[in-house]
Amino acid sequence: MFFRWLSHSLARWFLALAVFFASLVGTPVIADEGKENLVKAAFIFNFVKFVEWQGDKSISKQSKIDICVLGSSGIIRTSKVFSQASSAKLSLALVSEQSAGNAPSHCHVLFISASEEGRLSEILSSLKGHPVLTISDGDNFADKGVMVGFVNRDGKIKLEVNKSAAESAGLKIDSQLLEIALRVI
Repeated sequence: MFFRWLSHSLARWFLALAVFFASLVGTPVIADEGKENLVKAAFIFNFVKFVEWQGDKSISKQSKIDICVLGSSGIIRTSKVFSQASSAKLSLALVSEQSAGNAPSHCHVLFISASEEGRLSEILSSLKGHPVLTISDGDNFADKGVMVGFVNRDGKIKLEVNKSAAESAGLKIDSQLLEIALRVI
């Protein structure tokens, strides 16, 4: 019980840290794509802790988590964040994914680049019914069915959460993550 509390407390601390870093991202910093991608990577790392997968995909049953990137995005250059966040019990890997159809077999998280806007409905259809957390920084992607969308408001990275899309994939988003969202759909 103590370890579960400690794990949850650490997860809260990491989420608070990600929110803190996100709050520091102002107009001059947001122009630096590398720093913006690091902030997004910190958020994604914490999403793994604040989303509950069911059955065989449960994080507690995993030794490795693949965080996949579909399309052209600078987020792929943040792989060091995930390897450094790995532990002896859980390895986190950032993987460049070529096909959304392959994602359900190994991805817990799929970051869909804004460059995939023209194929978004096809991508989401291929993931339908599979417990893959979808994240994107594309404009209005959360409105189109992506579970978590990064948006830039007043020079800061904010979140939009499509709770119904997550629930239809069998994922449960922790209320603490919903509380920091700019908007919940």
